[in-house]
Amino acid sequence: MSRPSIKHTDPLPLLKTEVGWGGPVNPNDWVHPRPRLLGFVPQPSLRGTRQYHMERALAVRQRGASLVMAIFLITALAALGGLLMQLLVLGSEETINEWYSVQALYAAESGVGWAARDISAGGAGSISNGVVLTDRAWMTTSVNAVSIGGRTLYTITSTGSAGGLVVAPRTQRRIVVQFMP
Repeated sequence: MSRPSIKHTDPLPLLKTEVGWGGPVNPNDWVHPRPRLLGFVPQPSLRGTRQYHMERALAVRQRGASLVMAIFLITALAALGGLLMQLLVLGSEETINEWYSVQALYAAESGVGWAARDISAGGAGSISNGVVLTDRAWMTTSVNAVSIGGRTLYTITSTGSAGGLVVAPRTQRRIVVQFMP
């Protein structure tokens, strides 16, 4: 596949300047014309002019600006990364606390169920540090009985604990239920 080329029927005039190529505008004035470069118009060099020196001085003054911007960008990204890491840790901590709280609630509900069954079977219904999940959740129940019109009303207080140790649990939930068999 051949590349299309642009051909001009008229020769391109060169810029007439004191610096650079220079030359006549009319190519017929040349005795030995140089080979044409298609589409190329030479531009004068700015070297040695006031504009060149001003642009060069500006470039030298701005040389450290990119370093300052890079340091600022790296610092901002590090701060953002630290903030995101902190949010991740806090979110994980909240999830773990919620999980232990639900375990403690279920342990307290288990204590109420156990005490009601024990009272119905003729027992006292109290237990201390009854294990619901080994090394994870415990329950403690206490029962207070009150006689009302020949019937007994039991107030069952059940405390569920989860996480940590039996003596220092991470969370506790308490349920109070009135029960009359």
